[in-house]
Amino acid sequence: MTAWGRLDRSHKLLLFLLGTTTFFDGYDTAIISLALKQIRTSFHLTQGSASLWLTFLYLGALPALFLTRRADIVGRRRVLLISVTGYTLATAATAFAPTMGAFVATQFIARFFLYSENSVVWTVTAEELPAAERGFGFGILGMSSALGVGFGAILYGGLLQPMGVSWRVMYLIALPPLLIVAALRRRLPETKRFIAARESGTLAERWHRIFRRDVRRALVLVLSIAFLFQLTQVAQVFALDFLQTDRGLSAMAASFMLVGAGLPGIPIMVAAGSLSDRLGRRVVGCGFGSLAIVGMMAFFWLPGGVPVLLPAMMMMTVGGLASFPVIGSYTSELFPTELRGQASAWASITRVLGASSSLAIGGVLLSVTHSLSPTLTILTIGPLIATAMVAFLFPDTHGRELEETSEHHDAAENLAALHLGERILDIADVDRL
Repeated sequence: MTAWGRLDRSHKLLLFLLGTTTFFDGYDTAIISLALKQIRTSFHLTQGSASLWLTFLYLGALPALFLTRRADIVGRRRVLLISVTGYTLATAATAFAPTMGAFVATQFIARFFLYSENSVVWTVTAEELPAAERGFGFGILGMSSALGVGFGAILYGGLLQPMGVSWRVMYLIALPPLLIVAALRRRLPETKRFIAARESGTLAERWHRIFRRDVRRALVLVLSIAFLFQLTQVAQVFALDFLQTDRGLSAMAASFMLVGAGLPGIPIMVAAGSLSDRLGRRVVGCGFGSLAIVGMMAFFWLPGGVPVLLPAMMMMTVGGLASFPVIGSYTSELFPTELRGQASAWASITRVLGASSSLAIGGVLLSVTHSLSPTLTILTIGPLIATAMVAFLFPDTHGRELEETSEHHDAAENLAALHLGERILDIADVDRL
């Protein structure tokens, strides 16, 4: 029986609802990459200045910590509903931005809600799915996000841009997620683990409990790789711009190349998640992550046209799509229920800091090198270090319940074992007397 067949009806409905939100997440976040050249033209920006402007856009994740933190206090469901509504309205407002400053401001607000929503979605999935199918569920979320990117690429590159329709329409099309809110309000329950933590009085009332000793190592590891993996964000943002500016492809050709490169990644993402449930997160995540790095170097360095660029872009895209949900699962699996939402928020913030750093450093390097190829080569050092960290420092969490994989549980379990050992010794001493 397949992983999907082993899920019951409630789990399938949950994945459908959450997958719908990640579909529009992928769509919304892809617009900048899909229409970056046209956006730059509208606001009269060079590649370097656009990179620096976009640095501020990604910082919307910083205040998201405060909203996501509420998910550990008032519940996952309420924060998810607020987040979906907020990012939809802010994304639609982006369509009317008169200047680059206004564009960045509205997208800053959109990203604030988007990162909050994304953190809660992955937390809910981790807490509700059976341990044996958790990686499969993460793969479904990643696949839905990739489908959103592909939908945006086809819509813009195949329809809107050839017809001369402004990139602003892409942001107006983001309004349908408001309909999702109505469905979520009726059909999405609170997670059982959150309810249990609330009823047992173990919710973390103080935010700084995330820094306690029993979870500190996991937090440092997760945040380190979250930052380092994002240092090649410039490659994702400027890939289509590179195809148009440096390789002479049209916007339509570049968009359809992205679709063609990403299509194999859609089923592979689900397969990778399911495979990680059997073989482990480390081997699957590091394998696909390494494939993405090799593909990125080939894409930006090898000479030639579409016959060379397409396979390289396919490696880069498929590797990135497949590795992200697998490695990203650690954010949910290594932390106890009362800190899981906040841990996801910290990871989102750190990923955004990495992406912002990539764009800021990339903007400086581009002004010096005037080329994306050497710029990306330098920034690739980050993902290489992160891959090595996952391979040698992270545990394998597949097939284990969240209570087993969290540092908190391990500490409690060790303490219980210590007390049991002490009791056995005491009994033995009494027997000897």
